Amino acid sequence: MLYKIPFEIIPIDRRDYHLFLDIFIHNKSCRLLIDTGASKTVFDTERILRFINEKNLNTIESKTVGLGVSNMETKIAILKRIHIGKLMMKTWSVAVLPIGHVNELYQTLEITPIDGVLGSDFLMKHNAIINFRTKTLTLSKKVIKKTIA
Repeated sequence: MLYKIPFEIIPIDRRDYHLFLDIFIHNKSCRLLIDTGASKTVFDTERILRFINEKNLNTIESKTVGLGVSNMETKIAILKRIHIGKLMMKTWSVAVLPIGHVNELYQTLEITPIDGVLGSDFLMKHNAIINFRTKTLTLSKKVIKKTIA
């Protein structure tokens, strides 16, 4: 089954754009930046506490590089009751990192802050299609498990 979810395109300057998706976690609104260049879906360490209890964050051994910083400790959270348009997910494992610097930049541009970044792990898994003309993100319920060779 395919799900078409509207997203918002906001110009950053005359030739740069960011894509934003509004979803719900535990019936609370959540704003994500769609980033095909991000390898993982990441939520901000402070903003994720709107959706889970801090004791439910688990630290993992691997280090993460990206989002303008390098070699930082990574935490993992399991989110529950996620609604992305009409697509419903019972659980979703996401990385948790400090991304407040992104929201600081958005504040200077008068852009609504984000809770996280929707990365290629999720987009690939759900065979995502981004249509700029219709401003829709199409996702497949059937999870794509095949890896790229």
